[in-house]
Amino acid sequence: MRMRPWLEEQINSCQIPGLKWVNKEKRIFQIPWMHAARHGWDLEKDAPLFMKWAIHTGKYQPGVDRPDPKTWKANFRCAMNSLPDIEEVKDKSNKKGTNAFRVYKMLSFSEKSLKKGERCTPTHHPLHIYSFRHKSQNVIQKNKK
Repeated sequence: MRMRPWLEEQINSCQIPGLKWVNKEKRIFQIPWMHAARHGWDLEKDAPLFMKWAIHTGKYQPGVDRPDPKTWKANFRCAMNSLPDIEEVKDKSNKKGTNAFRVYKMLSFSEKSLKKGERCTPTHHPLHIYSFRHKSQNVIQKNKK
């Protein structure tokens, strides 16, 4: 399962404290993001999402591998940053203190296109199927008579 559906499943399960919808209609959610150097940091309380992602991706096998929450979190952050349909809402995130969290938004197709500054235009495919192509792609030219 890819990251976005997996993440939606985790949010909807309500099993990870602090992982929740901020606005479900707008697909805005928050992830607990406490820094491991903070006093009171606890593996079970502050890293379960990162651990579950590491297990899901096969990067961690409980009972076999040594727990490495720093790497789990880094891998999770990199995976989130690589998703074209999820973006951080930086002005809503709180990255300091014991209640640190990050806020993200799952983007629709149109929002994703706007985020990238893309402009999709319809083109006519030779098989008479309409498709959308990025403006920088070569446009299918009509067959010459």
